Amino acid sequence: MTLQRKLFGLLFALFALSGCSKTDQEVKDLYQDSPGSAVPEILLSGIWFWGGFGPIAYYNDNGHEVGNETEAARQYVFSEQGGKGRIEFMQYLGLRNSSDCVTEIFTTKKGTVVFTGSDKLIFYPVEGNFKTTKHGCSGDGTTVRQANKEELQPENYLYKLTSWEGKMLLYIYAATDTSMEDPIFVYTRHQ
Repeated sequence: MTLQRKLFGLLFALFALSGCSKTDQEVKDLYQDSPGSAVPEILLSGIWFWGGFGPIAYYNDNGHEVGNETEAARQYVFSEQGGKGRIEFMQYLGLRNSSDCVTEIFTTKKGTVVFTGSDKLIFYPVEGNFKTTKHGCSGDGTTVRQANKEELQPENYLYKLTSWEGKMLLYIYAATDTSMEDPIFVYTRHQ
């Protein structure tokens, strides 16, 4: 199994397991009161994914690889409800040391999205959570907390879609990078 598939699987599991303590009506109200626009059709198909790992790997006493020092993955999923754009963002960061202490940090944010012009988007998060899991460490365990108001502020970006070697790529830029020269991340579409 490739690392990209492993990271994708981890993000999918996080998404499936990340619950919210709000009632259905409270969540519906959050989305109703948040701005949204139609999502460009090309963004609606698939999951937009980025993943990578660090160059250092650790091995056990038998010579079997136990994992990389760092692993990271991010993804966006766009959808629409009633013509109003929705977005789900998930991020995974895994850290391992030579003692095989593993810390995994999961971030999930969900909300609405507004597209303006051909290259601007604003993500309005309305809910989210942060989960940290430690195993093989002193102080093993899991902590989960809901995102607070300061962590759910609108996020402004510029974006560009391009095709390269038969793959559709989504470039995300800081809103201040008007010449689009320094992407923050480049995501690949997975069907």
